[in-house]
Amino acid sequence: MIDMKPIIGITAQQQENLYDYKLQPVYPEVVIQEGGIPIMLPIVPSEYLDDVLDMVDGVIMTGGWDIDPNLYGEETMPETGQLNFEMDEFDSCVIKNVLARDMPFFGTCRGAQMLNVMTGGTLYQCIEKQLDEPLKHKQEHGREHPVHHVDIIGGEILPPLFPGGRTRVNSSHNQGIKTVGEGVEIAAQSPDGLVEAIEMTDKRFVLATQWHPENFALNGHEPSKSIIEGFIKAAEEYKKSKS
Repeated sequence: MIDMKPIIGITAQQQENLYDYKLQPVYPEVVIQEGGIPIMLPIVPSEYLDDVLDMVDGVIMTGGWDIDPNLYGEETMPETGQLNFEMDEFDSCVIKNVLARDMPFFGTCRGAQMLNVMTGGTLYQCIEKQLDEPLKHKQEHGREHPVHHVDIIGGEILPPLFPGGRTRVNSSHNQGIKTVGEGVEIAAQSPDGLVEAIEMTDKRFVLATQWHPENFALNGHEPSKSIIEGFIKAAEEYKKSKS
């Protein structure tokens, strides 16, 4: 019997008209590159979510909308970007179920912020407004280019991949992690003090980065490739544990 590759569910972002979904091709492409089979996850009713997650062996939560500040107990500032309450509800349910299953999870940008909020953490609603002397975190050119440094300061996944303790990353976000959630460890931080990666070391594989390693991985950057490869390997192990 031939072993099937792990199935990776990738959340797609509902668009402003609420009829279309968007998924950057880099996500399924990098999953295929590192040995997984990607499928797109649209918003589904919560009562169907268990059946959907039964079909996959790992979840990638992608970037997109700003997150409703009500989820972490704050009123919305004027500088907060557009919100999508249906996406917030769906992503919240996905994270709760994934963590309960100990299913491998990799989040980028909004995915990192949502993981933090769902574990009890808070966000800066507007980095430029709320952070003292912030770096430029919303780059205007392609994500293939790094724009600032981050320091690798904790966790178990990133330190072996960046033995120098520092790397340059791309950056495309308005919000950012302020206080981390329960069971969450800060794995990377930018020079202006903003949290750039978080990890849950008591889980099989739970890593989320504020930047987009998938773009670097697709271009052959070995540490970024190793991040995705590690996630896919964890999904393989999870798949075997279900059988």
